[in-house]
Amino acid sequence: MNRIELAETLVALVESVAPPPATGLVVTEASLEIPMEVIGLVRNESLVFLAAPPHSRWKSGVLPPVHRTTLRIELVPLEEVAAWTSGGQA
Repeated sequence: MNRIELAETLVALVESVAPPPATGLVVTEASLEIPMEVIGLVRNESLVFLAAPPHSRWKSGVLPPVHRTTLRIELVPLEEVAAWTSGGQA
């Protein structure tokens, strides 16, 4: 498995959701279901999760287990984000 932190993998997945260029379309929400190889380890006394899509679609007895990952993203107004990050409710 590629040694990529789960957070970096999730950011790459979100950035991959884009309409075709020059279409004028805007993605307002998306739901992704992706198989992931996930492992946890301790780095500098902190628990870190590494995750990436499987390196092979073939099943064998020596590959790490694959977990189904569901990621739902939604476009929200900036004012709502500001309210959430300041501790208030939208």
